[in-house]
Amino acid sequence: MEADHEILHSIDKTSKLKCLSPHSKKNGRKTNYCKRPGLVYKNLIKNQNAVQTSQYFESTCSGQWIPPRSPYALIQEDLFHNPWQLLIATIFLTKVTAKLAIPKIHTFLLKWPTPEDVTKADPQELLSSVENLGLENTRVKTIKRFTADFLLKKWKYPIELYGIGKYGNDSYRLFCVNEWRKVQPDDILLSKYKDWLMLNEKQLGL
Repeated sequence: MEADHEILHSIDKTSKLKCLSPHSKKNGRKTNYCKRPGLVYKNLIKNQNAVQTSQYFESTCSGQWIPPRSPYALIQEDLFHNPWQLLIATIFLTKVTAKLAIPKIHTFLLKWPTPEDVTKADPQELLSSVENLGLENTRVKTIKRFTADFLLKKWKYPIELYGIGKYGNDSYRLFCVNEWRKVQPDDILLSKYKDWLMLNEKQLGL
């Protein structure tokens, strides 16, 4: 998981570029969209083992659903390859602004990049990791019980796991598996992402 540390810690310069719809125009010309989140995806391609050894996908990177990079730069777009990390992010994002939660998500995943790491984590350190997000004790309880379910329970969709609601389940179906057409998100940004996929489906080759 050291590779995941480096991936999350790296600054994705490509992702700072504004990804526009193929229908957008700049200087009178159509602007190309960005296909993937830059450095994160490039590192996954270079380090094939990061995908091949995953227990969550049967195929290697070439056959895996890779959600296109959108103008919204959602954190789920960078965590699609690791469902546990993606779902942890949705727990952090519940009832708190992304501006406050996302730096803490990155810090958390650098310190505890795997579910096994969380099972061994010091409770007080976990509590410190969610400081100032609100509902800190509840959030830590959710992280621990969700992680235990994730490891031990036979599940198809994460909504079957403790603490994961529609937002987390929709995120999984949009970004981890190719079920975006079937999802009807309530979350505003997830809805915008799906609408963007539908608008640009042909150009994206979906």
